[in-house]
Amino acid sequence: MALLRASRWRLLMACGAVAASSAGCSDARGRFQQFEARSGTLAGDAGAPADGTAGAGGEAPCRPPPPGVVGGPALLALETATKPGTAILFFGQVETPALDGATAVRYDYRALDAGDRRTQVGDALVVGPYAIGTDGSFDAPTAVSTLPGSANAILPGLPITSELTLHGRICGVADFYCGTVTGTVTAPIAGPTSGHFGLALLQSIDDVPTRPRFGCDDDALAPALEADASEP
Repeated sequence: MALLRASRWRLLMACGAVAASSAGCSDARGRFQQFEARSGTLAGDAGAPADGTAGAGGEAPCRPPPPGVVGGPALLALETATKPGTAILFFGQVETPALDGATAVRYDYRALDAGDRRTQVGDALVVGPYAIGTDGSFDAPTAVSTLPGSANAILPGLPITSELTLHGRICGVADFYCGTVTGTVTAPIAGPTSGHFGLALLQSIDDVPTRPRFGCDDDALAPALEADASEP
C-alpha cells in the first residue's frame, strides 16, 4: 500500500495528529530546535496545526516547510471504514525534497507485522515525490499494491490489494501530520474505501508507540497489542 529519514520528517507530523501530542515522539522540542537552526525561517510556521486548521483563533497560517527541512524515520498508521479504530502500520523514511520550485513529500516504506509492530514485511514501496501546495495541502496517490496477510490488522492473515490516495497537510515543522484516505480495494473484496491516516516522525522503529495515532483527532489511537495492554 503506498498510502506524512535520519533527518526524517525528523519531527514531522506532530506526534499524534500527522499533531502536537502524538505518542511515541521523543524530544520533539530538541529536534525542532535543530531544524530551526538549519532553516532560520520556520519560527513563524512551527505553531501551525498539522491537521490543516491553521489560521483559526489567530494561529499562524499553514505554510509548507522549506525543501529538505523535514525528513527521517516515520510511522504511517492507516485506518479504513472496514474496521474503524484498527490501524495498519507502515514504517520507512520520509523526505521533503524540492520539486518544480516547491516543497514535495516522498515516503519509502514497508508494512509492519500486525502481531509485533516491529517486523517489516512485504515489498518496499514508494509514494511520491508529490508537490505540497502553498497552503500545505497535498494529495499522494499510491500504486496498486498488496499488503501481506501478516500485516493485516483488519482481517488477520488475508492479503489486501488496493490503490489508495492520501490527502493531508504539512504545516511547518512538526512531528506528526495527518489527513484522510480514499481509494479502491480489489481483494479480498472489491469496492471503494475511505479512512484516515497519521504520519509520526520517530527516532527509530524501536520507538513505535504502544497506541499509534491514525488520524487528526486526539483520540484516534489504535488499540495496544494484547501483550502491551497486559503490562502493568
